Amino acid sequence: MKNQESKRMNFVSFIVRNYKIIAMIAIVLMLPSVYFLVYMTGGITYSFSHTMYIPIVLAGVFFGPEIALLVALAAGILLGPMMPLDTELAIPQLFINWFFRLIIFLVLGFISGFAAKRLRLSSEKIRSLMAYNQETKLPNTNYLSCAKAQFSHESYAVFTLLINNATNIGDVLGMEIYHKLVHQVYDDLQASFPKKSLIIQADTNKIWLAKPYYDLNLDAQLILKAISYSRIINGIPLYVDFSVGAGLVHDGTDCQKLSTYRVSDASARFAQENNLPYVVYDDSLIRKRSEYDLLATFTQALADNETFLVYQPKIDLETLKPIGLEALIRWQHPEKGTIFPDQFVPIVEETKLIHNLTNWVLKRALDKMWEFQRMGITMGISINISAKNLYDPQFYDRTMQVINESNVAKHLLELEITESVLMINPEASKTMLERFVNQGIHIAIDDFGKGYSSLAYLSQFPIDVIKIDKFFMRQIIQNNSAREIVKATIQLAKQLGYKVIAEGIEEEEVMKLLRTYQCDYAQGYYFSKPLNDQKIIEWIHQHT
Repeated sequence: MKNQESKRMNFVSFIVRNYKIIAMIAIVLMLPSVYFLVYMTGGITYSFSHTMYIPIVLAGVFFGPEIALLVALAAGILLGPMMPLDTELAIPQLFINWFFRLIIFLVLGFISGFAAKRLRLSSEKIRSLMAYNQETKLPNTNYLSCAKAQFSHESYAVFTLLINNATNIGDVLGMEIYHKLVHQVYDDLQASFPKKSLIIQADTNKIWLAKPYYDLNLDAQLILKAISYSRIINGIPLYVDFSVGAGLVHDGTDCQKLSTYRVSDASARFAQENNLPYVVYDDSLIRKRSEYDLLATFTQALADNETFLVYQPKIDLETLKPIGLEALIRWQHPEKGTIFPDQFVPIVEETKLIHNLTNWVLKRALDKMWEFQRMGITMGISINISAKNLYDPQFYDRTMQVINESNVAKHLLELEITESVLMINPEASKTMLERFVNQGIHIAIDDFGKGYSSLAYLSQFPIDVIKIDKFFMRQIIQNNSAREIVKATIQLAKQLGYKVIAEGIEEEEVMKLLRTYQCDYAQGYYFSKPLNDQKIIEWIHQHT
């Protein structure tokens, strides 16, 4: 099947490449063929002579008015003095008949050729206008379709050059100055790279360069050397900040495809974000692209129920009974399998999609609590919220609307926030959290100890629970300093009126040590791993 498709594509490609030769052969063959057709069917008396219009029009369309006039002249002679009116009776045509037909053929050839030529010129003009930026007059991405002859099947290097402060230059000095700058950069690159290179303006602040591969690092440095100098345009000194990204293409003909430049675009963006002069595409950027692909499908994943919640119990260390659950999101990807939160939540948090995620988790957690209530189980659930959630002006109203519609007791819901999130804007954090606390919702500080804030400073916030980061639980047995930190944190937190949860408990020895420190609660694999909808219900029945 693939071989047949390949043959078909090769045949089509051959036709496209050689269409003029094929058209000329067809015209040359049709002239005598039509002549014999008319002759064999009785002469010019019958309507078969109209078939001669076909080679005349073909000549006009493919070769213009000059060739079309020659073909029309030949056609007129073949069907004129060389063709009898009636072949059986050998009656010749009148001069006025065949001469008038000749004139019609010539007019048809000229009109078809002239019209086709004008159309071709108009199309070329349109393509030219589309292929060049009308402000800078530089070739743009449409030019790639015209640049086939510039590329070969050898390896090519592709580069993306970003003008990082393009907006500032345009806003302050005007777009006329900026357009002159872009043209100047284009000229610098043309002067520094061989004729086989292609340079186009891909966007307002972006230039693409494709050249035969030599060395990505050396070429990137050559680009920076060519463009990084003090510029003066219209007597105005300019500071221009550039970032360059580089990538390798193994088949140069792929440089005609827009998608080919994604590798250099990603590299340039990485250089821009990390204040680097240039970056060569590597595995870390491949991972970044993979993360972006996940991000692109995340909204649909929520809608298609590819995401689901698991629940990890929180244990009262005095009774060793569950006192609540933490809801954790998972993603069952149709191709990648189970994806854990640390693989997609951080990239979702960088976008507004975090609001969709948090809203989805909140609704599912409330549904679970309502299910518990109908079963006679009183079990609170905590969910994690991010900085973007906390500082979104609509977050409180949106969240309370969902909670009020759920008919779940508000005191059973707990919001977990990391201490670093609170410190971004302490006053705004305090105001937002107080609104939730006034509604009876509990607040927990997650991962305490990873940041730099103190419990004394955190006391200004309306907090109910402190969750000590699992890092200390891993160190507590072997590391005396870690033990003292945990012990002091628990004592001070209890003095300030907080409940304390220790995260990441995996060993009985750690659990027993926490009980001697009078830690209130704990969670971790020692008690239970996160469990899905059905298994958590079974677990609760077994442990309550």
